[in-house]
Amino acid sequence: MSSTSKVLSELCHLDFDALAAYEASLERIEDLTLKETIATFRDDHKSHIDALNNMLTQRGEDKVTDADFKKVLTKGKVVIAGLINDKAVLKAMVVNEEVTTKAYEKALDHEDFSVAERVIIERHWADEKRHKQWFSDAAERQ
Repeated sequence: MSSTSKVLSELCHLDFDALAAYEASLERIEDLTLKETIATFRDDHKSHIDALNNMLTQRGEDKVTDADFKKVLTKGKVVIAGLINDKAVLKAMVVNEEVTTKAYEKALDHEDFSVAERVIIERHWADEKRHKQWFSDAAERQ
């Protein structure tokens, strides 16, 4: 696997793990308005997985089908499972979004993406920054 494919694969694993964190948060959040936005963000991660897997298959690599064994966000998911109010869940999700935001930012340092791949990675990074800001703002409003 090329270094570029490895970066795409790692991002895809991370998005799977983020997806699990979103599912855990949706089980805990009580405010329906918050849930609607969180579900939309969860769907962004599903879209990221599809796009990343498409890039991998175009490069002749296998699709990623689940989270990485490293479970980068597992701590966040475990924390979310034990939280008892919306503000605490939102704060935990800020931490998770910091991880994904940094991963996408770091991925953009990789120079071997095609122009089309770079555009997609930049769009995903913008999504992550938007998610992080929303969770931060929502936690402050609680």
